[in-house]
Amino acid sequence: MSKVVYIDIGTHLGQEYNSLFGSDYNFIVRVIRRLIGYHVFKRGEKFTFKDFQSIKSLRKKAKEIRKDFLFYFVEANSKIINHENVYNSAHGVFNCALTNKSAVDITKLYVAKNNPLSHSNSIFETKFKFFGWDINNFVPTVGVPANVFFHAFKQSVESLNEDYVVILRINCEGVEDDAIYAAHSCFKDKLVLVSGSLKDVKICKSEEAYYKMMDYMDINKLPFVFFSPSTKTWLDAHNSIINAHQNLFNEFQN
Repeated sequence: MSKVVYIDIGTHLGQEYNSLFGSDYNFIVRVIRRLIGYHVFKRGEKFTFKDFQSIKSLRKKAKEIRKDFLFYFVEANSKIINHENVYNSAHGVFNCALTNKSAVDITKLYVAKNNPLSHSNSIFETKFKFFGWDINNFVPTVGVPANVFFHAFKQSVESLNEDYVVILRINCEGVEDDAIYAAHSCFKDKLVLVSGSLKDVKICKSEEAYYKMMDYMDINKLPFVFFSPSTKTWLDAHNSIINAHQNLFNEFQN
């Protein structure tokens, strides 16, 4: 049976997953707050009732095809995994940090703003120095080289599925480039969509690393769509995910 393998790296509170596949109650609450914030208090990003209707329609479609997806979450912070119920929705959860090292090790996950649940926690000391945060506040986590992770992950996926495509949702505080290189090296044309945010590569590594990654994606025709907790990214991201599913099943039927 054909499957869409959705790999979420840096899952945090699962905001992106929940925006498309999560409960209707949480979605409605989030949208009402956004509508009130923009239209009543004139704050935040533009969000219209038409946007709401479009996203609501996509969520309905997503729930109809959810059975065709396999969800895997990668999160370095065990405190977040233990704190959030969204991890119960996954087919697999990996409590590790992907790295650009050559071997598995125990690495430091630096805690941003003295908040263990912060979305800015990172394995890169350079990011903390950039923002002037305390580099002495960290927790240990398992560091797994990105190429090792994706090689093993591919073997696991293919032991159960012959026809599949891969969607990468990524925001892992500086390791985005390594994850993209490794995922594409393993999955080749089966990697049909990269979504998330890539800007931390520039902060944690360098502008050179960032533009090298962007050039790589362009040369290899890897489509990218921004996907974040921000409602302004949802419409394009949701459309892209559902289209990836549709393309897979059109190909399978042909």
